[in-house]
Amino acid sequence: MNDPTDEQAEEIKRLSALFFTPREISIMLEISPVHLFVLECENESSKYFEAFYSGRLQSEVDLRKSIIKLATSGSSPAQTMALDLLNKSKLKMIDR
Repeated sequence: MNDPTDEQAEEIKRLSALFFTPREISIMLEISPVHLFVLECENESSKYFEAFYSGRLQSEVDLRKSIIKLATSGSSPAQTMALDLLNKSKLKMIDR
């Protein structure tokens, strides 16, 4: 597969930031064959992978910021979520 155009990469980022899957993005952007696009999104050396995970991770950053802000403001549910994020992060660091 050829690298995505700049416009395609931005659309992939935008849609992945909304937590659409590679398959759904491929269908919406009419990138075919679908299975090759999905494979490219799993290939760490691919521009499709970079675009997909860039958007997805940026949304995760935004969500985590919101959770931390609410937690530090005293929201008990947000504090529970923040603690869970912290513990999962610690586990990931131990596993590597």
